[in-house]
Amino acid sequence: MLERKTTISNNVIHLLQTAKAPLTVSQIIQKLKKKELSPNKTTIYRIIEKLLQKKIITEIPVRNGSNFYEFRHGDHYHHHHHFICNQCETVFCLKKCHLESHNINLSKLLPNKDFTIQSHDFNLYGICERCSQKN
Repeated sequence: MLERKTTISNNVIHLLQTAKAPLTVSQIIQKLKKKELSPNKTTIYRIIEKLLQKKIITEIPVRNGSNFYEFRHGDHYHHHHHFICNQCETVFCLKKCHLESHNINLSKLLPNKDFTIQSHDFNLYGICERCSQKN
């Protein structure tokens, strides 16, 4: 995966591969600390950048300014969307792209036929089940 394999990079990759939900850099650092590893933030960002360049992970930017990262799982990666809880800020993966599965034509939203859509991002924001039950 990476040319230079280190204990930190191997652990970052493993964390992202086995995570049940996308993770932020801060969450990755917290999980590494539990394993008694203490890399600096710059090291983690360098590893994340290399993983993004190699398309091993994807980045999920959310409106609060945080970026979440998830493992692509090779050829099995499928385009999907996310739900972000406004209270606990957990990111939940939705199973598919509902725009594609319902044949929603986004081109109709464009100013004219000379515009071409190459990709799209779509996040839903609200309150997750766990936070709803707390209230």
